[in-house]
Amino acid sequence: MYYSIVHNSRYCVVLRDGVAEALIMELPTEALADEVAFQLQIAWYDGESCGKDKMKKQLDPDGYHLEISNAIKHIKNKSQRERKQHHDDMEEQRRSQQKEVRQQVLRLKR
Repeated sequence: MYYSIVHNSRYCVVLRDGVAEALIMELPTEALADEVAFQLQIAWYDGESCGKDKMKKQLDPDGYHLEISNAIKHIKNKSQRERKQHHDDMEEQRRSQQKEVRQQVLRLKR
């Protein structure tokens, strides 16, 4: 985080990262130090926001987040019995796929 301080009649901009602080520049007026710290912090937030947007696009390039969100809501709204049935169906599908893979492997060994 960027902020401005007055230290020994000097106007400074400081960067604090949660562990340490570093004086990054000294400026001639308090107003200028305040403005520089403000602009640096805004740029930091813009960079974070841009990075988050870029990461979202990398993780979901086709924009399926709404569809996924609706599917999760649909599952949450199901009753306990419906959830159990869905779980059992998924388990059966997994077992079936495993059986199919085993059969393919056995065919390859022959």
